[in-house]
Amino acid sequence: MKIFKNLKIIVLVAIIPLLLNCETVLDEEVKTFFTEETFYQTEVDAKLAINGIYGHLGSTFDPGIPNATGIYHTNYWISNALMSDEGVENYVGNGFDDLAVLAQTPENPIVSQIWANVYLGINAANLAIANIPNINMNEDLKDDLLGEAYFMRGLLYFELVRFFGEVPLYLQATKTFTADSYLERSSVNEVYAQIFSDWAIAETSLPSVQTGENFGRPTSWSAKAYIAKAALQQGLDYNLARTKLEDIINEGPFSLWEDYKDVFKVANNLGKEVIFAMSFLSGDDLFTTLWEGGHLVYRSLPGGVYGGRPNGGGFESPTLDLYNAFEDQDRRKETIFITEDNIRGEVVDFGGPQIIKYWDREAEPLVNDTENDLQLIRYADVLLMYAEVLNEIEQGTSAISLDAINQVRRRARFADGVERTGVLPDLTAMGYQAFKEAILNERRLELCWEGHRWFDLVRHGKLAEKVTAAKPNVSVAERHNLLPIPQRERDINNKLSQNPGY
Repeated sequence: MKIFKNLKIIVLVAIIPLLLNCETVLDEEVKTFFTEETFYQTEVDAKLAINGIYGHLGSTFDPGIPNATGIYHTNYWISNALMSDEGVENYVGNGFDDLAVLAQTPENPIVSQIWANVYLGINAANLAIANIPNINMNEDLKDDLLGEAYFMRGLLYFELVRFFGEVPLYLQATKTFTADSYLERSSVNEVYAQIFSDWAIAETSLPSVQTGENFGRPTSWSAKAYIAKAALQQGLDYNLARTKLEDIINEGPFSLWEDYKDVFKVANNLGKEVIFAMSFLSGDDLFTTLWEGGHLVYRSLPGGVYGGRPNGGGFESPTLDLYNAFEDQDRRKETIFITEDNIRGEVVDFGGPQIIKYWDREAEPLVNDTENDLQLIRYADVLLMYAEVLNEIEQGTSAISLDAINQVRRRARFADGVERTGVLPDLTAMGYQAFKEAILNERRLELCWEGHRWFDLVRHGKLAEKVTAAKPNVSVAERHNLLPIPQRERDINNKLSQNPGY
């Protein structure tokens, strides 16, 4: 969220040292700047405490975590692409290269970063939940802020359970670490129960609309959408997912942009299709640009071909299997991929497709300088989840479930206000299994490179089939449905068991 730009560093100075089991250069700053006794006193402190949670979601440089980045900076969406049939890694030795061929081990640095930064965010949420109730401030605002803290804690545990399965449930803030501080892993169902509990509080506490300086923060609609997504991923309560999705579809203020290309225009950030998104800092200088939103365009564009500061990194590329899955006249194909470009009057062939969907070239012609958001849940996702949930309940298509998926397909036929004929016809009645496969395929086309695919393939039990088809040289096993528990964490906490196969 860009509104947090000037606030998050202050809160990180206050909170990070309380979370780490080591001496850091920040210790002295805490002693002279904030302590728990002097913080959490005012309304401003309460807002700063909430903003501090977000400090672990974008770029971070936490002591003791080499080259760490917050979960939504790159690790979330790049890992999802590389561990699925979406992407390949071109850079050797960064940890992503092992994920791309499903050769990750418990020592993988990206896996360690995901675990560590999510728990840092959870601890920041726990601090807010514990301390904000005692602050003398406007009660309505207090309720909103606590709702946001519960929403974020539920969100971070949702990411953990999807990545790692059973994980420790820390529900109180940890300030110092002893042997008694560490917990063993809770069952997957226990983690989901806590997630739903947190989001139930968030749903009733958060406002339905955020305005002014709060624009972009989660709303009650965000909580509903994530409750539905978690219920679908867990696969135990499709009726709960149906209820929340119907609330959003029938009562919410959301709709699809007419043209798929409009979804990723900077001017439409937090627009009518966005239910919750992660915003990054804009590029005030090279350092900030490189380590914040610039990665959305920087990582997958080829290096050395564009003028400006700097060029693309060429780190990741889409698989040819993904590129070829699109019909040529599908508007999404030309929005998501680029195979060549006219650079300074010369047509340059990139030798294969590259991802371009996050680069709004009209608004931001300079490569690697973007204010674009990573949209975590948007309305098209809601429609596709709704079709999937109805299929699970009704065991086949209905007029309502077909309309949900066909809204997404119809939008992909539109380009610059004109409907393309003979492409992406509406789906018609089919059985349960055929419709399930059609929905999974539509999610691949609509949501590619947005951090969904690996989770989707695991949920559908299709990881081995789809990855093998896209990357035949990659060996896929049952263990790849989860990440390994980081060895560093197991060395610290001997109560942590390892996931099977690692």
